[in-house]
Amino acid sequence: MIVRLIAATVAGGIVCFGAGFLIYGLLLGPMLIEPNLHKYAGAAGDLMKEPPSMIPLVLANLTFAFLIAFIFERWAGIRTFATGAMAGAIIFFLTTLYVCFSMFAFFRLYKNYTPLLADAAGSIVLGALVGGVIGLILGMMNKNNG
Repeated sequence: MIVRLIAATVAGGIVCFGAGFLIYGLLLGPMLIEPNLHKYAGAAGDLMKEPPSMIPLVLANLTFAFLIAFIFERWAGIRTFATGAMAGAIIFFLTTLYVCFSMFAFFRLYKNYTPLLADAAGSIVLGALVGGVIGLILGMMNKNNG
């Protein structure tokens, strides 16, 4: 179980990092999210890091990949790309909605709902890719070898 979990986590983390860059860094971020965020002067304006710190970003991707891999391995028994993609999309989508609605409720970060909707849409695609790869890796690895 441990070997499968580690392999699925690493594969899922790599996909999460790479696909996240493509989806959020190149597509949704510049076109839909960033233009609809409030830009504040002073201390609040200094909150965003440009560029982001890579070590915490890699750790964040690995942490979320581990969560998905653990759920698939321990409780869901997901072992295919298709089933993993469906479950991953749902988990990512609901988690993103929770975080975005919380941010919208407590902070003056968003000008409107556009960043929230874009983030939620991106999370469906990202979750499907990450979940699919994790499900595939878990299915490829024989239970007797873990």
